[in-house]
Amino acid sequence: MRFWSVIAASILLSCSQGLTSTEEVVATLGSKQLLVDDIKSQLPKAGALPEADSIALVQTIARNWAKNELLVEAAEFNLKEDLRDFENLVSQYRNDLLKHAYIERYVNENLDTNVTAEEIANYYESNQSNFELKESIIRAGYTAVPLEAQKMKDAKRWFKSTSQQSKYLDWIEVFATKQSAFSDSSWVPLDDFLAEIPLESSNPYSYLKRTPKFTCEDTVMVYFVNVNDIRIENSYSPLEYVRENIRKMILNKRRLDLIERIGDNIIANAIEKGDLLIP
Repeated sequence: MRFWSVIAASILLSCSQGLTSTEEVVATLGSKQLLVDDIKSQLPKAGALPEADSIALVQTIARNWAKNELLVEAAEFNLKEDLRDFENLVSQYRNDLLKHAYIERYVNENLDTNVTAEEIANYYESNQSNFELKESIIRAGYTAVPLEAQKMKDAKRWFKSTSQQSKYLDWIEVFATKQSAFSDSSWVPLDDFLAEIPLESSNPYSYLKRTPKFTCEDTVMVYFVNVNDIRIENSYSPLEYVRENIRKMILNKRRLDLIERIGDNIIANAIEKGDLLIP
């Protein structure tokens, strides 16, 4: 115990005084030694722990170090036949990490991330069969008003009338208390939109398709719904709905082409310099 007390005190003192190096030996295992310098980063500031806790901490660190070293020695002794395979794996892993880091840096520095609207449109036209809808989607919005709002009956009529839209807009500006989370110019999954309105219909798609403007209500609110467009599952996605996905696809193709060129350029350069000879 006296030994560990001295060691702990010495270590904490050297840390508190900002010493940069010490050869104080904490533990010995055969020809290997654990030095104070090796464990400084794991220790608290001087005075942060009672002496008994400091001793226990240093002992724990020493035991963990010895356990690790002994496990490695045992593994090397008992896995001699497999050791070469492990070394090959370690070497391959290192090489893969280096290649990955180099390729990522090269791509980040050289990838053209500007994708034009024309490129996106051309890709969409050439690959439209790949953009089949997996779910029905809609472009629609709504505005909700308390059920007891003044002139509700008139407002419903104004809403559906082309000639009286200004009256509806003036009225809705005063009484509206809730609006759609979706823009009526953006495509969203139909199920997401239906979850926001109290539409009671056995065939929502058919109803929405034939009724671009309608009202529905629950016990509190009346919803004024405006449907711009709707697409059914298994039809083709509109370009606006897949624009961002196409942009990512184009960038990914550029990335793959760039990676391919890295390898080709390295080979060509080695051949030109005479470092690589392929009969």
